[in-house]
Amino acid sequence: MEGDSVYIMGDKRFKREDVKDNELIVGTEHNTMYYYHLKEDSLLQIGHENPSVLLAYTSPMVILHFPMNYGEKASSNYQSKGLYSGTVDIQTEGTVTVTADAYGKMVLPSKDTLDLVLRVKTLQTIFDTSKDGDNSPTAKDAGKQLEIYRWYSKGYRYPVFETIRNVNLSDHSVLFSTAFFFPPQDHLYLDTDSANLALLDQLWNMDKETIDQPNTEHTEAVSLTDMLICKLYPNPVSSVLNMEYELKKDATVGFQLFTIDGALLKAIVPKQRKKGVYRETLDCSSLPVKSYVLRIAANGLFMNEVIIKK
Repeated sequence: MEGDSVYIMGDKRFKREDVKDNELIVGTEHNTMYYYHLKEDSLLQIGHENPSVLLAYTSPMVILHFPMNYGEKASSNYQSKGLYSGTVDIQTEGTVTVTADAYGKMVLPSKDTLDLVLRVKTLQTIFDTSKDGDNSPTAKDAGKQLEIYRWYSKGYRYPVFETIRNVNLSDHSVLFSTAFFFPPQDHLYLDTDSANLALLDQLWNMDKETIDQPNTEHTEAVSLTDMLICKLYPNPVSSVLNMEYELKKDATVGFQLFTIDGALLKAIVPKQRKKGVYRETLDCSSLPVKSYVLRIAANGLFMNEVIIKK
């Protein structure tokens, strides 16, 4: 703060009256301070600073949109200027593309499994324009590309796994590479972060309910696949999702369709079924193009399948 009315982030200043609480963020990593502006549904990077470099983005970079579901993409152009060692001018430009490009399960070194893991790919091209009078990439500067992959799991606010590579675009040689593993049990949450704490409690309770399911005449199966085989098609789906399933024993069967964030969208009321083959349908024609979670439940057991709307 400068006085009580202006925030300072690198070479930028923001009037306190023009920004909302928690809209400006400073993240410290690897001896560097990164400056972010959370604006509506987007996280923008506006610069970074360390003992050697002071860099500001004259056109901010889009880091993420919220929420970001499978198949979604965000792109932006950026320009930056700054100083190296306080004397040497730095000037770069390029593009940043962020894509939620993959999903699935992640098996941890502990052999535990995380479901509904989303991979987010970030590609940033970097061209040095500091010696170019017309402020465009020169023929001599083939540029570099920063490639970052982050794996996020539902209920955890930080990437569980992250890989970083810096590649020379002229010959695709790797200038730098590293990776980070952040075990879920080491993630820290504020006591006031009620949304994430409630989500984690829900996930843990669902796991516990499945494990502690009493052995009654309806729950002799160890898992849902011991009781039911289900085929979903087409997936990706454009209009109607078909669910054909075979019951190996009598059971009460139901279906629920959720957003990736856990909001219930559609449901087929649980029905008592005899052993045999059945078919249900869900109308998905009005759903936005993104990924969803279909929960298949029978006699207190359940499994989740990812459904993609195209």
